[in-house]
Amino acid sequence: MQAPLVVGLGRIGVSISGLGPNLPGIDAAAADLAALATAPAPGVAVALRAALRLGCRARACGSHGADLLGQLVRTALRDAGIDSELLHTIGTSACELVTVAPDGTLRTRYAGERGQPMPIDPEVALEGASALLIDGSDPRDQLRMAELARKRKLPVIFDVGEVRDGTSDLIMASDILIASERAASELAPRGELSDALDEILALGPRAVVITLGDKGAIGRHGDTLVRCPAFPSEVLDSFGAGSVFHGAFAAALLSELPFARCIELAAAAASLSLRELGPWSAMPSRDEVLALVRTRRT
Repeated sequence: MQAPLVVGLGRIGVSISGLGPNLPGIDAAAADLAALATAPAPGVAVALRAALRLGCRARACGSHGADLLGQLVRTALRDAGIDSELLHTIGTSACELVTVAPDGTLRTRYAGERGQPMPIDPEVALEGASALLIDGSDPRDQLRMAELARKRKLPVIFDVGEVRDGTSDLIMASDILIASERAASELAPRGELSDALDEILALGPRAVVITLGDKGAIGRHGDTLVRCPAFPSEVLDSFGAGSVFHGAFAAALLSELPFARCIELAAAAASLSLRELGPWSAMPSRDEVLALVRTRRT
């Protein structure tokens, strides 16, 4: 039987990560740039790779920059086994510069120039799909595709890292909302986490998960409240772990696992993604994730 197809729609950028002590100086040799990790930035691209590693097929739709960094993105997606035929090349690449230092992670973001919008045919993008992943990076097209996906009874899973224009409309069009703790505090600024879950559920989705970093995750689906402690991990770089959670949750959902197990599996995958610079290179396999989950059964 063919694996389920996860479709991700968004604007895909590039992440360039380095350990603070290893960053090349102004007069460094070009070879010193090898110390930097360059890969697709957190968002739908990373989520799709997580879903792929956990047994799904993956298709990326949307756009990336029409420049050298954009070419790097497309090559990385193709090499990972992600269908990128429906990605447009337009504008210049958004770029995340991430410095991992002993006292924390510093992040600088260049937004890039988006260029003129290029239409995406939702019917073509969702052909054969089992689920849709969105991240708020392209709200107009994501809303159109989310509405079609819901008409087809495909789960729409929205990962909210930050609240932007169009976020509220996308929440109403989503089935499952995954929010960072910061985003959740903006959507539901008062009360405890359990109250925040109730407030966000009232905005439209049928299930909500709030990721809490090293404190794990909490979620609600109907009357079911789930608290999932974080899995122990050797942490090198935590940037992008939320996108890994997004894709792993989708893979677990399409495996028809219970809500609590979906959160647990996603939390395990996110934990394992902290081991290297950037989640792309640290992306765990299905066997690694299941082995970590089994440690809570013993």
